[in-house]
Amino acid sequence: MARTGLCGAILAAGHGSITTGTPKLLEKLNSGCTIIEAVVHLLYAQLEIYDLAVAVNTVYSGLICNKIGENFRGIIYAHQLSRRGTADAARLCVEALQHDCLREQLDDILIVYGDMPLWQPKSLGALIDSHRAAKATLSMFAIDVSDFAPTETVSQFGRILHDASGKIIAVKEPYQMDDTDHAQWQNCQRVNPSAWVFNVDWLMDNIQHLQPHDKGDGFAPELWLPDLVPLAVAQDKLVLELPLADYYEALGVNALSDLVRVRKIYRQRYAHV
Repeated sequence: MARTGLCGAILAAGHGSITTGTPKLLEKLNSGCTIIEAVVHLLYAQLEIYDLAVAVNTVYSGLICNKIGENFRGIIYAHQLSRRGTADAARLCVEALQHDCLREQLDDILIVYGDMPLWQPKSLGALIDSHRAAKATLSMFAIDVSDFAPTETVSQFGRILHDASGKIIAVKEPYQMDDTDHAQWQNCQRVNPSAWVFNVDWLMDNIQHLQPHDKGDGFAPELWLPDLVPLAVAQDKLVLELPLADYYEALGVNALSDLVRVRKIYRQRYAHV
């Protein structure tokens, strides 16, 4: 059953590719389903989030929108004209949803990345419902590093930092952390796998206060979703973390090796489809 007041955003505006000339989101997971179709199907068909926006870039928007449109109707597209980061893409999605869903109250938004097709509806549903039950401002998954297999790397996940009382204070990428951050993280080694639920009004009020990050790659500075965590903490808002038992759900596709691995897991899980 659809959850009242819930909308969704899929951030698919990245420029990554594995096969030359093809956005990585259009790589096949099986004979009939691409990465982006799997993510859209999860939110739209399985979680029944019908107020759903997909952020796309100007390079691959035609290919991605056409592929989604082959099997899904009513999806809203938010066009990110330049590389401005995940928070900017989320803002564009909300603005597009608010423009197209004038008659509906948008209370909370689930935000996922378009290159992470292994999420299970039960897990995302639990994140949404926990967020609402707790009346949180923002909610996210947390994976304890001890849950990872010894051969796994957690370098692709942001570190969740806690204060001495165990309260969340920030989420940072490894290269952003100073000595104090590293000391704090050693006390509670959890990582954030980048699925979020936000109160819509709070999200839109606070994205404008984010400071851009200049990655030194020649592109414009970017606004990042994890930077909203310390803003919420400073306002004494509730930031909820929900343990994610199966870290395989959080695997994304950035390279050919990732695609091979994710494709194998996807085919095992959906062999009957």
